[in-house]
Amino acid sequence: MSMSIRTENIQTTICALNGDFSGRRDSQDYDETKSVHIHRRNRAYVWNRDMQHAFLDSILKGYYVPPIICSSRIVNGVERREVMEGGNRITTVRRILNGDLRELKPEEIRIVESHPITLVVMRNLTSKQTREMFRRLNKNVKVSDGQLYSMSEEDSPLVREALALLNDDDYPLRTRITDYFFDTRNNDNDGKKQLENAVALVSGAIYGPEYITKSFTRQEENVENQSEINRTRVVTILGYAFEVFRQANDVVELTDKRKTKSYFTVGNYLGVILYDILMNLNNVQQVQRKWCNYLVKVRNEETDAVEAINVSGAKNITVDLLKRKSVKVETYLNEKRIMSTEELNKVRHPLPVDTDSEYYDSEEDDNDN
Repeated sequence: MSMSIRTENIQTTICALNGDFSGRRDSQDYDETKSVHIHRRNRAYVWNRDMQHAFLDSILKGYYVPPIICSSRIVNGVERREVMEGGNRITTVRRILNGDLRELKPEEIRIVESHPITLVVMRNLTSKQTREMFRRLNKNVKVSDGQLYSMSEEDSPLVREALALLNDDDYPLRTRITDYFFDTRNNDNDGKKQLENAVALVSGAIYGPEYITKSFTRQEENVENQSEINRTRVVTILGYAFEVFRQANDVVELTDKRKTKSYFTVGNYLGVILYDILMNLNNVQQVQRKWCNYLVKVRNEETDAVEAINVSGAKNITVDLLKRKSVKVETYLNEKRIMSTEELNKVRHPLPVDTDSEYYDSEEDDNDN
């Protein structure tokens, strides 16, 4: 039985809050032992100097400062309050008191330090509730699927495996990922786009082709699943897919690093190759030959090679889309022609698909090169 959410409003001062604040992890004064931390999901510090000075001016004039909203969790037996909303404000407070904006007069320091502020602490939030709170608190700011996955790093086996795939030096596929695509280690952006992609790859390998998707909404059940991830299966299945790129490199080596990096995404060739392998596990070598042959034609810029994988109007990665791409490429290779739109519309993934909800993702761009 889940515990009810408890909310506490703590009236404090800017001086006291700054004293409890750990600072940002990338700052020189970061202190792990402090009780108030920026939540790992919170956005990077984005306030420009004009915004920082306006905030200081508001404090000096005694204007109301919105509360700092935190979630609470226990770390090594001690409560940690993690800022979910107000990360820019609390960081600016630290910069003001450090004298990073300008040198304050003694009277100004007194006014700033004594200014009242409220700390809202929410306790007993589940991982799902924490993600939902972020959505609501940041409703005017788009929260990426990758950022939502990042919030589950500590309690989701799926997300941990995806991060290991990206970052662990000794991950079994490390050399192949670096050689065939690019070095993914600690090489993600603020939106966590690489994490989105890694979740799609791992989830597809474990749970099936329906989960070759970056969409958090479609992956949420798998994110919450506490079952241990079968790494052997992940390495085996993804290894089959990566082998296609090795074989293609043996025929026509791709030296453009931008293109090799773009290959490491389910919205490009890798997603449909993984789909084909999952649907044909008894004929993996045949699938590999098919896609090696196709990639070689693309690299040699043969007529209609690029067009052979495009499905017009498709923006959302679904099993139907992946099936259509697979069939269109196969027709191109075997019959040396491009399928018509009418033909493609008749192609469906062989398993029942709930096209109203489960398999369609309104946020995910198919051509995310």
